[in-house]
Amino acid sequence: MREVKTQSKTRRAGADATRSRVLEAAERLFLRTGYAATSIREIADEAGVAVQTIYWVFGTKAALVAGIRDRWLARAETGKRLQAVFEVEDPRARLAASAAFMRHQWETGQEAVAIQQDAMRADPEIRASVEEVLANRSRQLAKVIQPLGDSLRPDIQADEAVDVFIALLGFDVYRELRGRGWTAARYERWLARTLHEALLDHPHGPQRDAR
Repeated sequence: MREVKTQSKTRRAGADATRSRVLEAAERLFLRTGYAATSIREIADEAGVAVQTIYWVFGTKAALVAGIRDRWLARAETGKRLQAVFEVEDPRARLAASAAFMRHQWETGQEAVAIQQDAMRADPEIRASVEEVLANRSRQLAKVIQPLGDSLRPDIQADEAVDVFIALLGFDVYRELRGRGWTAARYERWLARTLHEALLDHPHGPQRDAR
């Protein structure tokens, strides 16, 4: 029985290693040549596996994009880190924690997001899948703002506060600012300050940005 369990673990480890190798190869090629221009054959050659292995493990090329995204979210500990934000009760600290959360998300996932955005333009199946993922993301992020209640500025409604919050946390904002030479730390400070000023009643005044 022990020998059977050992063999099972060995097979599982081998399958996991193959899956990781294929995802890493797909990520490299998608970034290098784009989703539409990359074939399953090229990914198989890059990963050193048979074409049929990719179809057996993933089924479709679109599933590779989902696999790259899922691997990023797991490595980034997205669920655990977002739960930590939910547990912060002070409104100002809660928004600062949100800024730190998003900095970590985009720092660890900018390649995965870039691949996803490129693939969405080429594949309707991926677009539909990503839209579902983004809708769930919006529902989760809304939970950060919903408990703030009386702490929000009096001139902003709760649903508007959620919209502003989600827009400011978007990847395109991060990419634009990093592309203009901002460090990740500066982005985080700016985001925290901007969220405070945009959403909170009496946000304790603006803070000067130390670059």
